[in-house]
Amino acid sequence: MSGYDVFISYSSSDRQIAFEICYILEQHDLKCWIAPRNITIGKPYADEIINAIRSTQIIVLVMSENSLNSEYVLHEIKNAADYQRPILPFKIDKAMPEKAMGVYIDSKHWLEAFPNPHEKYDILIENALKLCGEYGEKTINWTLEGFNPNDIIKLKRDWVSLILLCTPLYWASLIYMGITADVNLWKISGLIYLIPSVICVIFYFQIWGILFLFYPVFMTFLYMFIAFWIIAFIHGMIIRNEFLTKKSISRLLSSNPEVYDGLVDQYSKF
Repeated sequence: MSGYDVFISYSSSDRQIAFEICYILEQHDLKCWIAPRNITIGKPYADEIINAIRSTQIIVLVMSENSLNSEYVLHEIKNAADYQRPILPFKIDKAMPEKAMGVYIDSKHWLEAFPNPHEKYDILIENALKLCGEYGEKTINWTLEGFNPNDIIKLKRDWVSLILLCTPLYWASLIYMGITADVNLWKISGLIYLIPSVICVIFYFQIWGILFLFYPVFMTFLYMFIAFWIIAFIHGMIIRNEFLTKKSISRLLSSNPEVYDGLVDQYSKF
């Protein structure tokens, strides 16, 4: 994994501000690691977090009631402390760190950005640049023009969009083949693989932001989905005469219609 300048730790409830911070920091040539954009699909989430923190110079914490009460954010901050990475808390509400989180966050070192975080973005950028040793002669000049939160998760949405495009055809063809051929396996397979469809919809519309933790499981369904969809396509669209007409198959295999009918009867048993 290539090195990063900034690891952005945040609660999914504060996604908008976290994505804005990523956007403005990268305008100043700071390479950011942020979930879910930089998660490698199919790899364990915990390993990805640890590797990212190890390869990052500083941690920017979007500090709020949501993040201070998040076990996942606590683990990220704990790992940052273990690897002796500077932590720059950007405080966006009135919540104060308590218990375990208070051990890692010093009130002298956080940036008070409540009630208007946008007014403190200049200071955040300046401090991030200094901690990364990149301040120098750079001018602090940020803008949210052209900012689109969906760009931060574009890779994930592209994958899911592709799957959503094919999924209805996939499970519908399985169920249809099961009904017409009276094969329960196809019917059951069609119903079971509604699960990837549901997972895709959940990911695409950002329902329950924490679900991106289960990406490895999701990818297993994806591979199974692709394999079964190919099988369904071959069985349903070619062998079962969904695309090719009776006349075209008869011409291809034999000029004798009785031979064709015999082949159809044979394949319909599968």
